[in-house]
Order: sequence, then structure tokens, then C-alpha cells
Amino acid sequence: MTNNITLMIGGTQGEGIVSTGNILIKTLSRLGYFTYGFRNFSSRIKGGHTNYIIEINTKEVLAYGDSLDILIAFDMESIEVNIDRLKEGGLVIYDSIINPENYFVRRDLGFLSFPFTDIAKKYGSCIMKNTSLLGLLGRLLNIHSQNIKDTVEETYKKKGQDILSKNFTVLDKTYEEPIENEEIKTRYNLNTSISEKRASMIGNEAIAFGALMAGCRFMAAYPITPASEIMEYLSEKLPDYGGIVLQTEDEIAAITMSLGSSYAGSRAMTASSGPGISLMMEGIGLAGMAEIPIVIVDVQRVGPSTGLPTKHEQSDIEFLYHGAHGEIPLIIVTPYSVEECFYQSIQAFNLAEKYQCPVIILSDLALGLSRQTIKSLDKNKITIDRGKIASGENLEETKLDFRRFDFTSDNISQRTLPGFLEGIHKVTGLEHSIIGTPNNYPDNRKKMMDKRLNKIRKLESQNNIDIFGTTNSSLLVLSIGSNYGIIKKVVEDYNLPVAYGAFKMIKPLPVKQLKELTEKYSKILIVENNARGQLASIIKQKLPCHDKFHNLLKYDGTPFKLAEIKSKIEEMI
Repeated sequence: MTNNITLMIGGTQGEGIVSTGNILIKTLSRLGYFTYGFRNFSSRIKGGHTNYIIEINTKEVLAYGDSLDILIAFDMESIEVNIDRLKEGGLVIYDSIINPENYFVRRDLGFLSFPFTDIAKKYGSCIMKNTSLLGLLGRLLNIHSQNIKDTVEETYKKKGQDILSKNFTVLDKTYEEPIENEEIKTRYNLNTSISEKRASMIGNEAIAFGALMAGCRFMAAYPITPASEIMEYLSEKLPDYGGIVLQTEDEIAAITMSLGSSYAGSRAMTASSGPGISLMMEGIGLAGMAEIPIVIVDVQRVGPSTGLPTKHEQSDIEFLYHGAHGEIPLIIVTPYSVEECFYQSIQAFNLAEKYQCPVIILSDLALGLSRQTIKSLDKNKITIDRGKIASGENLEETKLDFRRFDFTSDNISQRTLPGFLEGIHKVTGLEHSIIGTPNNYPDNRKKMMDKRLNKIRKLESQNNIDIFGTTNSSLLVLSIGSNYGIIKKVVEDYNLPVAYGAFKMIKPLPVKQLKELTEKYSKILIVENNARGQLASIIKQKLPCHDKFHNLLKYDGTPFKLAEIKSKIEEMI
């Protein structure tokens, strides 16, 4: 029995590689294993090489290993591109319609030919070769066929009973197909007697689920990689809860429609990636000026312009931190795991309504699209805070307009929803008075600016960096987003004596906590996927002792490898 396997499924985009990986991950998660799956895909619907890397473990795993135990290939290109990633003694499994054994010089590998396409054609259709692959993996990993059938049924039941029956037949026949190499049949067996059943999610689904549990009932968005799954999830779920999802003509319409819904009293959101967020910036500025709560999700990808739309990067940090024309109150939360995506999504709606400002959930492609096994979500952590909303019973009768933008001790004004006679006020993108009428007098302008900007300043004194590892070390490794999982794996797998942490919020920056960390640690390494060290640059604007900060940067469209982070940490300790 083994307890840790890294495998890759490779083929041509459109062959069902992703659905195969998802079914395997869901099945293993329900059997008690922890999994992590990362997709490499091209910016096209069909054609081009794609692969799905899956890490399987008995303990929590938030990243994949640098080398592979098993490579499963539907075509020669998958082997050509990825064979050097196999460990010594690794296994290449390939469709019998190709024959790579005499094509490659590596002789330290095992090769297993299997008739995926032949079985699929004979008992179903050619496209079902991915189901045959699931059957072989089920056999090698010691998974009972019924466990896979249950997940296949859940995935394909909408296609009709005939399609489902053919998939089951292909699966059964694959389990019956002989494997001549006895050693291969047992080498990768998992202990499938683990009883704890777990769920699996991608970060985008967790953000959407968190929004649903937070009471979000309106979303307007325009599809864009890698954020579209948020809209897809909510378009399926929100109608059951009286909510609405609108696919708009562009991102400008998405942000303004969401603002209108929020102003009317509904918790509302939109989601996009860098190019779409650029179009939303004027609307985000309006939210800041008019003090309208709104949640915006940015699942980062490679820019600028269209960039590499299906590749990983974290280069929107400075853009979002300083983005709006003029200066507005803006909060940026940064979940670093799928579970945190859920909880931070709920928190984002609470922050938006408490502080009456735009809140951005800053994610990245690897976190947004990587499917992983998650621990049970705690419903007791779900709280709803709608902030200062005045309704009919606590609105005073007056002949004057409602003082919507009144000056208060905490700089947060009371707001009211449309429909109350006593709550009438003006709303505009212009600088305004306490009742919302345009006002361009210098004294008023300064007071209104101070009011808006100061209402979120208290967040600077909160602890919004989670710290793990050897906390009494001299080195602290900090990151945001999916890099947390890679750093965690490096530190734990190689038993490195360092502290590591992940930001939960970068705007306002947790200045008080950062000052304490600079006093405690002699060296702080900031790990981020961009070319200029954007997060480190923002931190240095707020703190002295710049000599304590060091960068590890990567911006080639791929996540960090374990070896890259390990090498840098060892260099610094």
C-alpha cells in the first residue's frame, strides 16, 4: 500500500481530460483521501495539449509535487512534453493506438500499453476512452468500480440513461481487461478502507458557495477565464433561493447593474479577471464615492491585455491597490485556500455593508481552478453583518432629506434602502453634501474625503496575516493566494525550520502586525507571481527596514515548483 502518488493525465484538449480528473478527485475524496488537481490548458475550446496533475495523499495537500509517479497519455505529444517529469522508476501508461516505447531514450521507466480507445469503441463510443482510463486507474489505485460508477453517474446523468449505461459497460469491461505485469497491478494500491468522507471543490466554487451562504441574491457578470465558474455555479443555485444571475453584454454593465441591485437592498456581486476589472474601474470608483456596498472577485491571470488567458500570475496587486481614479475606500481580501475562499467570501459581504464600500476578493488561476479535497466547512463561522441600515421603524419623521452621508464618530454614515419616505436622499458620483446634493466647496470636500478614507483605517491595526510553521525561526516566508499551499508543502515535506504566513487582507495593509513581524524576524521573504515584486513594494511603502525584505518572483505563467522555493529558503537560512 502507498499513501502518496502524483500522476498526470495528458491528451488533446476536448478529450475529457478535465472531467476524468474531476471524477477521480471526487471519488478519492469520498473515500477519505486528500487530493489536489491542477489543470494546464490552452486558450481554445478544442485542440492543443492539455494535462491534469493530481496529487493523492493521506494528509492535507494544497499543491502538487515536482515529479510524477505515473504519466497517462492519450497521444504522443503528452509523452514528449512530460516524460522528463517522471521519477526514476516511474510508469508511462499509454493508449495502445500509439507506441512510444522505442521512441524515448529513458530506460529507467516502466511502460504499460492499454486499449482505452479500443474498449471505448467496442462497448460505447470513442469519446468514452476517458471512462476506460478511469477504470484502469481504479484498478491500479485499488478503488472499487462501484465507487467510480457513483461519481460517473452524478457527472453524466444529465446525458441520459443510454449514455450512462454505455459508460458503465466501458468501465466494467476495463476492470475485466487483463494486465500482464503483476508488479504494476499492486505497486500503486491505496488503502481504501479510510472511512472519512470528504468533499472536493475549486476555489471559484467555494467563493460562489460562500456568496450564497452570505445572502448574495444578485450577480451580474460577463464570462472570462479563469472566473467564469463563479457565475456558472450561481446561475445554477441562485434561482432556487430567489436570486438572479445576469450575463451582461460587458463588464461595465456588470458592475453598474450590481451596484444598482446593491443600492436597492440586495447583497450583490460581480466576478471577472484583470481585463474585465479594468473596465469596471469607473464603476468601482462610483461605489466608493456613493458609499454603495459591492463585492468584486478578481481571479488573476497573465496580463497585460489578453496576455496568457489560461495561465497563472499574481500581477493585478498594484493595479487594484491603487486602481481607482481619485482616492476611495477599498478593501482587498486575499483567500489562500479553498476553505478560506468560502469564509472570506462571506466576510467580504459583511465588510462591504459594514464599511459601505467596494470589497475585492483577490484570487488567482491556480487557486480558482484547482480542485482539491477540503475539510468540513463550519456553519458556525457564518455570520451576517449588514451594518448601519435604517428602516421604517427607526427612521425619524422630518421635513428634511435623510442625512445619508452624515459625519459620525466612526466615519460610517447610516444608510437606508429605497422605499421609505423618511429616507429620501440624493445619490451622485459628484462630491456631495450630507444629503447627497452636489457640493464643491473646499471645506466640505476635505471633510467628505477624510470621512470616506478614515472609515476603513481601523483595519490597519487588525491581524490579517495567518502565521504557521516554526514561529521562533529567523526567517519568515510570506505570500498570498495559492502560493501558500506550495510553501506549506515545501516546509512540511522537507522539514524546513522556518515560519511562513499568508495574507488574508492586503488593503488596508495590516501595518501593526507587519511592524511586529519585522521586529521578530531578521529576514522576510515575499513570494509572488509577478515581475516587479508588487506586494513587497506596497509593504515597503508603509514600513522602514527595507533591508529585511527579500523577493522570490516567478512570472512565466506557471506556479512555483517546490524545488524553487526550497532552494531559496535554504539559501536564506
